[in-house]
Amino acid sequence: MIISGKQVQNVIKTYAEQNKTTRNCQVKNNNVAMKPDEVILSSQGQEFGHIYQTYKNMPEVRQDKVKEISERISHGNYNVAAEDVATKIMG
Repeated sequence: MIISGKQVQNVIKTYAEQNKTTRNCQVKNNNVAMKPDEVILSSQGQEFGHIYQTYKNMPEVRQDKVKEISERISHGNYNVAAEDVATKIMG
């Protein structure tokens, strides 16, 4: 394929026109006052947020249960049947 000088000039002209249009759009967009983003949560979303924060504030370990079991182990009173463990695991 032979590329003539006229074809090259047409490509350059088209590129220049597109570039000019893009710059004009950018100038128009810069003149518009930008409004800050805003998020409005529904009442259900707010309730979920409240529940989630309550959950996050809960301790990961129930200290009262840990203390009770630790005391039973140290006194030798902690005996668990294998069937009970299997039942709990299997659900």
